[in-house]
This record gives sequence, C-alpha cells and structure tokens, in this order.
Amino acid sequence: MLSRADTDAEMDRTDVGKFVRIKPEGIEPYPRSGHCSTTDGNNMIVYGGYNPEYHKSGTGPGHEDVVIENQVFTEMWCFNLNTETWREVSTVGEKPTATTGMSMILDTSGHMLLLHGGTGHPWGRNNNGDLIAFVLSERRWKPLQCTGDCPAAKYGQAIVLRQGHLYCFGGCRWLPDVEDFLFNSELHCLDLKSQTWSLLYDDPRNESRVMYKHGLALYENKLYVVGSSYGDLYSLTHQEKLHVFDLHTKEWKIQDTLRCLRHGYPRQRKYHGWVQWKNEVYICGGHNNRIVLRDIWKLELPSLQWTRLPTNLPVTTYFITAAITPTKCLYTFGGITDLEDRPRTNAVFRLWLAIPPLLDLALKKVLTLLPDRNAETIARLRDLGVPFNVMDKLRHVE
Repeated sequence: MLSRADTDAEMDRTDVGKFVRIKPEGIEPYPRSGHCSTTDGNNMIVYGGYNPEYHKSGTGPGHEDVVIENQVFTEMWCFNLNTETWREVSTVGEKPTATTGMSMILDTSGHMLLLHGGTGHPWGRNNNGDLIAFVLSERRWKPLQCTGDCPAAKYGQAIVLRQGHLYCFGGCRWLPDVEDFLFNSELHCLDLKSQTWSLLYDDPRNESRVMYKHGLALYENKLYVVGSSYGDLYSLTHQEKLHVFDLHTKEWKIQDTLRCLRHGYPRQRKYHGWVQWKNEVYICGGHNNRIVLRDIWKLELPSLQWTRLPTNLPVTTYFITAAITPTKCLYTFGGITDLEDRPRTNAVFRLWLAIPPLLDLALKKVLTLLPDRNAETIARLRDLGVPFNVMDKLRHVE
C-alpha cells in the first residue's frame, strides 16, 4: 500500500502537466508520419503510416540494408500504456493497404476499431473509400457493406462518433481530369445500425471551409472544426474563429473564440495532433508553412475559450497523432520534425492532464521493481497475487 509520501513522490515522477518522452523497452515501430492512432485506456493502437526512406535490414545481395522508397505501412502496432512496451499485432483477413491519411476511432463498445479513408503513394491515386472495422477480440478485419450517399474515396478527413452515428468531414482526393487535388468541405453521416451514409452538407463554393488533416469535435449537437483551412493559413495570424455545424438546424456558422488572457490565440496551423476529452479539445504541434510548432492548447466547449498549457512537446513535430485516455492522460506518437519533410520519428510522449488514479500509481511502482518488462516477467505478477482486473491492464492487443 502506498503511503501519502510515496503517492506524492510517484505523482512527481509522473510529471503531471508536463510532456515527457517515454523510452520503450524492446522492439519499436519504424519512424513514420501519416498514421492514425487511438486508445482504449490501456493500449495505444497505431495503424499505417509512411516513411520515404524505409531501411529494411539484410535484404540486399550481401545482406546489407536496403532503402525502400515511399514505403506505406500496412501493419498495426500496440503500445501498452502501463508496461510501456510495443507489440506488433498479428491480424486476420484482408487489411487496408491505402494507409496514409486514414482516420481511426474506437467504437462506443470498446471492442471494435473503425477505419475510414486513406491513400497510398503516389498520393491520391489509390484511395480507400470503404469503412473497415477491426474486431479487437478476434484481431480480424471486417469490411462493412455501406450503402447510401457514400463519401468519395479520399484521405485526410476527420471523423467523430456518437450515439450510433459516424460523422465524416473534409479531406482530399485527386481529380485526374484536371490533374489536381480537390480539398473539400463535405459533411457525411453514417447510421451504423443500417450502415447507410447520407450527405448532410456540401458547399463547393465556400473555399474558406475546405479542410485536410484537421480535428473534428462533437459536443451538445454541434460539430467543431479544429484547425486551419488552407485559406486561413495565408490570410490570418491566429485561430480567432471556428467553423461550427449545428446538427439540428443543419447550418454552418463561424463563431468567435475567446483568447487566452495571457497568451492570446493559437497560431494557425496544419497537420497538428488533436484529441477531445469530454468538453475539452487539445491541439499540439503542427506547422504554419514557416515554422514547426511544439505548443499545446486547450479549447473549452461550448464557450470556445482558449488556454495555452504551460508545457511544450520536447521536439517540434507535425503529422503527429494524439490519443487520450479516460483518466485524462494524453499520448502522442510519430510525425515529422522539420519543414524539409524528411526526418520521421517514432517517439512516444506522455502528458498527464490530471493527477493519475491511485491504482495507476501503485501499478507504476510495481512495474519499476521488475528486472524487465517482457511477457514472461509480466505473467509472473499473477503468481504474486496481482488481481486479474489489474493484469488485464498489462495485456497487449496481439
């Protein structure tokens, strides 16, 4: 049992309110960008991504490393948030192959992932238009047979899920007739029970709302687009306004946000990480065509109050993904570290936004006493009397 002094010491070591880098033991995913990630509270699950200079070991004539250019990954990785170890997930069925710019979300039951969109290299020529489920307990891919007014195959869109409905907004696709990319502001809704898509709104003339790799939050029957359109990046300095869609009236509005009293408004940015936790939205990283950013901001809904947090990502990063647990711990993974669009990272950063639960602190203490964190050592904890519900927190999806 942890004493009050032990608890305070453990909380100090968790660095509440500060980004820290986690250094996993054992194998790790290859550095990447363009991937997607989510969490079930015990694991962070990562799928897909891209690296322009993937080095594959020992495949040359003399068993030297070989560089495979423009590699799009079709692998799923699982990072256990408690043991801080990675495992590659062995899956069954036909996996998605257009994996860059996909969207992924955990369904409300917590037993299935939903993946939508995505592209391969060269970008936009090979897009995914299907909604694909991944059943976690079976590690099995399951394409859904959706009908209705389906979104076009595209990538870089954002999705949110509530009460059996999946909302999809924005994204990009290649138009071969004009040999150019189309960034759109289409808003679709999928009824998961009937697996039927409907188009809620489309205004192709409104170029101020076209979005790509943005955030989409849902609160009190309103959708909030968090991020910058391409027009915003060149016309404004800060995120003083947000695009908001009312699901009752089926109307878009541009609403003013409230500045942080100390730091004003966030800079406009693209390719940032974002998460929603209840009525709070967090954005971090990204770039604005001039510099790569490392700050993190909170947006409260529905007041639209901005607050800059007193911490920064340890490295400047964009095309980064973020995931947040029910206990309000935010994790980021991967991304690109400078504007030259080359160096990728596989770094994992953690930020406790609230004091961790006592069970998490106690488990963290137990794990620090282990000589290593391989599967065999973890399994021995059951013999020491660790309860089954706690052992479940140490189990990978594998």
